[in-house]
Amino acid sequence: MKKLISIGALLLALAIPSVTASPLATLAPDTPYLDTLPTPTQHFGGSVGERHLRYDEVSAYFHRLANNSGRVTLENIGFSHQGRPQWAAIITSEANHQRLDDLLAQRARAAAGDRVDGPVVIWLAYSIHGDEASGLHASPLFAYHLAAGQSVEVKNWLEDAIVVITPSQNPDGNDRFSNWVNGYRGSVPSGHNYHREHFQGWPSGRVNHFWADLNRDWLYQAHPESRGRVAFFQRWLPHVVSDYHEMGHQSSYFFQPGVPDRTHPLTPAENQALTARIAKHHARALDALYQPYFSRESFDDFYYGKGSTYPDINGSVGILFEQATARGLHRDSDYGEVTLALGVRNHLATSFSTVRGAIAEADALREYQRQFFRDALDKADDRRGAGYLVSARGDRARLNAFADILRSHRVQFQYLTAAVQQDEIAFAAGDLFIPFEQPQYRLIEALFDQRTAFADNTFYDVSAFSAELAFDLTRAEVRRAPRTQPMAPALPKIDYQQPALQWLIPWQDRLAPAALNRLLEAGFRVRFAETGGQVMARQGALDYQAGALTLLGNQPGLAQALSQIEAELGVQAHPLVSGQALAGSDLGSRRFHAATAVKPAILIGRDVSQYEAGMLWFYLDQVLGIETVLLDGEYFTRAPLQEFTHLFLVDGAYSKLTGAKAAIEPFVRQGGTVVAWKRGVARLAQWGLVDVTVRQRSYFAPEFAHAGEQLAFAQRNSEHARRTIGGAIVNWQLDTTHPLGFGLSAELPMMKNRELSLAAKESKGRSVAHYPEALLRSGYMAPEYQKALAGEVAAQVMGQGAGQYILMADNPLFRNFWLGSERLVANSLFMVPALN
Repeated sequence: MKKLISIGALLLALAIPSVTASPLATLAPDTPYLDTLPTPTQHFGGSVGERHLRYDEVSAYFHRLANNSGRVTLENIGFSHQGRPQWAAIITSEANHQRLDDLLAQRARAAAGDRVDGPVVIWLAYSIHGDEASGLHASPLFAYHLAAGQSVEVKNWLEDAIVVITPSQNPDGNDRFSNWVNGYRGSVPSGHNYHREHFQGWPSGRVNHFWADLNRDWLYQAHPESRGRVAFFQRWLPHVVSDYHEMGHQSSYFFQPGVPDRTHPLTPAENQALTARIAKHHARALDALYQPYFSRESFDDFYYGKGSTYPDINGSVGILFEQATARGLHRDSDYGEVTLALGVRNHLATSFSTVRGAIAEADALREYQRQFFRDALDKADDRRGAGYLVSARGDRARLNAFADILRSHRVQFQYLTAAVQQDEIAFAAGDLFIPFEQPQYRLIEALFDQRTAFADNTFYDVSAFSAELAFDLTRAEVRRAPRTQPMAPALPKIDYQQPALQWLIPWQDRLAPAALNRLLEAGFRVRFAETGGQVMARQGALDYQAGALTLLGNQPGLAQALSQIEAELGVQAHPLVSGQALAGSDLGSRRFHAATAVKPAILIGRDVSQYEAGMLWFYLDQVLGIETVLLDGEYFTRAPLQEFTHLFLVDGAYSKLTGAKAAIEPFVRQGGTVVAWKRGVARLAQWGLVDVTVRQRSYFAPEFAHAGEQLAFAQRNSEHARRTIGGAIVNWQLDTTHPLGFGLSAELPMMKNRELSLAAKESKGRSVAHYPEALLRSGYMAPEYQKALAGEVAAQVMGQGAGQYILMADNPLFRNFWLGSERLVANSLFMVPALN
């Protein structure tokens, strides 16, 4: 016979003295629980909050619940980079579990705008930032409450709702942080703000294995954690998604709606109204705890790549929660002692209030979701056009990557069966047609949005995120739908076993650099073209562009290697029948240069942006497949730099690095290449390694009207926002005849998120890109910056001895979804050094 216990009677006290009662005893004191399920305290061998739990420990507890409760099932929604499974607990009544497949099928109908009367789906998404641990620790407590609770309220919840709990959305970062904190915890924990526990090592637990902020990755999904999450979201299409975070320790608690004027204009007003109504439940829950909070300040709902905002463009209601962080067990703050236990209690309280609020608004949430998709269809019907044609101008891999993004968001599209001309733009068979008339029309609008005017010029994150510009796509709107097919046309079949005089690989394919790296690592001799031309291939005349790769056909094992490259990368090699060109240089010309294998190193560590170092590491490792050495600044000057071909300095202060000039200068003179961007360039200039003036924020300050004036206190925040380039898309005017520009667009969209340029008149060396007069493509940038940046150098190459410095004002790999400009790095590796 099952017995009931009271959590209050168990006195599951948390370890930190400032919170003396179990959060469940505080929040649900009269709830009886089944004694057949282990409590969190029993499972973890101590109270939640006395130490930081690892992800595997929390996962094991969820497995125990699933194995012993008919209310809980677990689903693996994907793996992290380090191979940790991402578990989602689906918690509902046993009766609902019996028909879960039918309920899931109903969710698919919801996306079509049908009325679905099943249980409201509530997703509690905890700790996407690994060092924001209170969410991870709240998850087993709430899961236990739902799985074991026998109160009328809990039973009604589980009849009326399906509650999804993801205890961590960043398991790799969670464990990095837990190991750090536990490693500096004594038997008597210290709350001193300068205790080592509160100052994480580099990289921090916030980020994933490749040091990415996964809460900026929902839209473009560079990482497997995000791909699994988005696939799960689109299957279940939850009505509410709660996104649990932590903020600075001197804060209180935050829940949305956030700043009203900083909501994306494509988000319906009813979304914010529902958020505000549910917020009343959060306010009551926190008031009962005497917990201070705020709800209409600081945070916005603009960038759809965040966990609390992505739902808003998909028919759901996303809600952000921010708890003051302890960044350890406990620390001092202006609000008194901030503890992990306090954070757990508060996030648990708003987990309760989220479920209560969502169930109270269940009918409104169902109707809102239905109307969201019906309105999308109506808006599409009102539009004169039929849809967009989209091309990557021959870069099949880049187009496929964009198609994968559309597919993941359930955006309908098809492939052209024949060439189409529209607005003087040629679209080829295999390019995309995206019809407007579909439920995801609003998301299509968001992906192609390029607005530059806003109600409020303050942004928590980027102010622009156009897929067209990020992927450097060509787009045209058509009035009538062209002929299409659902599947991409197959590549022309190449017989690699049939002998060829030479083989040619076009450079414009996104994965051509990965193919080149494989060939060089395998010992094949590869040359690349300095200019474009035309040659005779087995299938007829073939045009090629600068950067195209050629290989003599008599190299042993080459045919098999090329066949394998096509099978694995989708990159084709074309068989040539003559070395004599139809146009341009013959294949034996000095304008074809030998490509050489590369061994790059990235300077990392304190004072270096972990995000941007991670973006570079990810590109080199995951996209190009290049062995990459990570050099920490602490021992950089002892490293044998002569063993590397390239040294990268991404954005960072590098203020604590000593002896760098003595190490880098001979490396370059002896043939090495240093690639730097943003503040990495500024540091090279300060070390006296490059003769270039780097203009940063202070240089541009006099351009603003209030420069030198004493601003009213109330004006300071808005003026600071006006003087910040937080993330706007600009054009580079690029010299595509320079090897740094091979395979790229002359007008290249770039994400600019730092006030920095290279001085046009004072810079020495070869200028490869500059900012044009009309530089702003999308997002917010103060007119003063637009004027001051026009004509400034964006990229240049400076030779020194046998080597060179490649300098860029912007990051070409922004969040690893900026596919349009990532070739700048590939060209820095393979093309520029050969043409010094």
